[in-house]
Amino acid sequence: MILFVDETECEDYFIVAGLLTVSKSMTDMTYKRFKKKIKTMKLSEKTKQQIFLEFKGVLLDRHYQKIKIKMLKELNDMKYNVYFASYIKKDKSFKQEDKEKQYIFLLSKIVNSIDQDISIIFDTFNKPDFEDNIINTIKLHSNVLSIIPCDSRNEPGLQFVDNLCSVIRLNKSKKENDFYSLIENNIIEV
Repeated sequence: MILFVDETECEDYFIVAGLLTVSKSMTDMTYKRFKKKIKTMKLSEKTKQQIFLEFKGVLLDRHYQKIKIKMLKELNDMKYNVYFASYIKKDKSFKQEDKEKQYIFLLSKIVNSIDQDISIIFDTFNKPDFEDNIINTIKLHSNVLSIIPCDSRNEPGLQFVDNLCSVIRLNKSKKENDFYSLIENNIIEV
């Protein structure tokens, strides 16, 4: 099993989510099918270049909801679960040091709730000391076979989980969206 991990935040919450799939190859195949289906959509070349570089949740949420819905429906053709944990912000100031501690704490909660051996790929922070701390802390869990950072532009599973994070964030923020109902049967809050 493989767990793709990303995080998001809004005014009230800091959220870490993990997309658990059977394998990286199955996730990559699902991504290829999704891209093939949306290539036929009428979009300008500039728009295609922008969104095909990386399917960012915030961009799809605001401007390309049809693409987001196609992505979520394509995901539903694959066996998956989305585990997430959230931290309720106590005040407006959420310092980087606190964010890093909460990220590791929330990711640990997710890993502890999975009763299978997993390999983890998390979205890179380009902050080596923090990434080393994540790796050194999370690899201590007995069910973690491996854990590595990766650039989301190069990893389809991270693009999927980025979009799933934004769906969870919108839902937790009580913002109307048509996305949550598409994935709610696969969501597990820990």
